Amino acid sequence: MSQEHKFKNLLCIVTVNCNLRCRMCFNWKNNETDEIEAGRLKEAISDLYKGGFLTTDASVVFAGGEALLRNDIFELIKFSRGLGLVTTLATSGYLYNDRIREQLRDSDSYVALPLDSLKRNTHDYLRGKDGVFDNAMRIIQDFPRKVSLTCTISAYNITEICEIAEWVEANDNVAGLGFQAIVSPFNAPNRNNFYHSPEFGHLWPKDVSAVCASLDKLIEIRNRSKKIYTTQKHLSFFKEYFSDPASINGEAGCRVGDASLTITNKADVIFCSYVGKFGNIREAAITDILSAENVQSMKNKMLKCKRESCEFYVNCFFED
Repeated sequence: MSQEHKFKNLLCIVTVNCNLRCRMCFNWKNNETDEIEAGRLKEAISDLYKGGFLTTDASVVFAGGEALLRNDIFELIKFSRGLGLVTTLATSGYLYNDRIREQLRDSDSYVALPLDSLKRNTHDYLRGKDGVFDNAMRIIQDFPRKVSLTCTISAYNITEICEIAEWVEANDNVAGLGFQAIVSPFNAPNRNNFYHSPEFGHLWPKDVSAVCASLDKLIEIRNRSKKIYTTQKHLSFFKEYFSDPASINGEAGCRVGDASLTITNKADVIFCSYVGKFGNIREAAITDILSAENVQSMKNKMLKCKRESCEFYVNCFFED
């Protein structure tokens, strides 16, 4: 397999069900019973690793929905760790308890948590349930330097993002922090122009000058920090996005498939859910699905995508 088709990131969406009520996501409305079998997923991960489809520093992320809703999530993590792969459990932390703490410690996995505010009430409001903030703080305390955080910038925390960055910088237990911009809520019935809608407009920061001022200060903090993952160019791009979201359409073409591969809860193999699948591991081996011809064809299709305010282009796979 050619180097250009090796993947640095493998995202395994083990479920789309979720027990929270996040304001920026409607996954909690799912009641999906079709979830990929652990055996099939382990086989696919093993084939990718042994077949040379992953880079030597590849990371496997197990996410949802809420990944901890899967009773076999630690079986999947430990299997991947047994291959020598770096693993990350993406979770809200809401289900965290003593049993999960011991399972997580035994798995030797990293953890990715959301942190949208240092104010308990604000974070819990945005995540839709009381107690999410407190459990996140417990995980940070219990797993020093194993936890990375993601802050979603919205109207509710735009004046607080610098404080969050400085808190992370001073907190030895936190490995790092990334920022994302609020985008159209996942699985919402009408996602177009969400920033003007009565239902979701409250999430959108209206004062563009205040947004830019906060982001400028955040860039200054980022340039002297060793723990903020989001690049200066990406943070500057957020200023453009919040100033005129309708103008952001991936005009250069999306390159998510250059480094990242996703296996969904339905066993589909995708680069992007909007462009579509190019195989299913219930129907064919992942090594056959990832033929050079199939991969290149999907990459070419994605390069032509001009989806407005796409969350993948804005946040997840912004290209510096």
